[in-house]
Amino acid sequence: MQLAYAIVGAGVGVVVGVTSTGGGALLTPALLLLGVPPSISIGSDVLVASGMKLFGGGAYAFRRQVHWPTVWRLAAGSVPGAALGIAILNRIPKQSLDSILRQGLGAVLVLAGIATLVRLLVRRGVEGKAMPGTAITLALGWVTGLLVSTTSIGSGSLLLCVLALFFPLAPQTMVGTDLAHALILSVVATIGHVAAGRVDWSVSAALLTGAIPGVLAGARLADAVPQRVLRAGLALVLIGIGAQLSLFRSAAHRPVVAPVDGERR
Repeated sequence: MQLAYAIVGAGVGVVVGVTSTGGGALLTPALLLLGVPPSISIGSDVLVASGMKLFGGGAYAFRRQVHWPTVWRLAAGSVPGAALGIAILNRIPKQSLDSILRQGLGAVLVLAGIATLVRLLVRRGVEGKAMPGTAITLALGWVTGLLVSTTSIGSGSLLLCVLALFFPLAPQTMVGTDLAHALILSVVATIGHVAAGRVDWSVSAALLTGAIPGVLAGARLADAVPQRVLRAGLALVLIGIGAQLSLFRSAAHRPVVAPVDGERR
């Protein structure tokens, strides 16, 4: 089973390295398919995301392709948002948590897929415009922090769309800024999930053994892969997975009826 986790991590890492999106949006559903409960999938995912963002964001920071003022403003909103998301999860009864998270994951995956399509279809026209104000940036960060801490999705698929539409940053700087902020946010969310016992360390370690070389390999392939085709395919996959999670409940998550006395177990 550990080999399966490593293969999944490698596949997701390659996609993240090539497109800079799709980490949480692909990894959490993949873990669900492998039988990991939603709450553990999300907690383990944000831990793995921290490792991928560290390597990816570090490379952009080294090349000075990070707009640090935007990173800090986003983080000033996303850190409290993440703390609120963790607090909300901790207050949900454990017996209801996985079912609620499954529905929430589906809705956010659909939103992430739509955001990815919007990013492809809308032409960039923000160059030369003023940066959004501090209040708007804080609000965007807050929403991102809330989504990432509760679903593990948003730091790439959703926030990159927002950066592309409203922030006058060069493409490489936009990606570097997103990755640097995502590292801060993922670390904060990971601490909360670890404290709540929602991280499987063996699963996370196996995922990282594949994800780290995967993201590095993907970064090297980025110039050779047709980005628009790959992003469009990724968007459709996210929408399909999200719709399935939102509308259908798997047999593994149906209520279990206790056997009647004398009935064969």
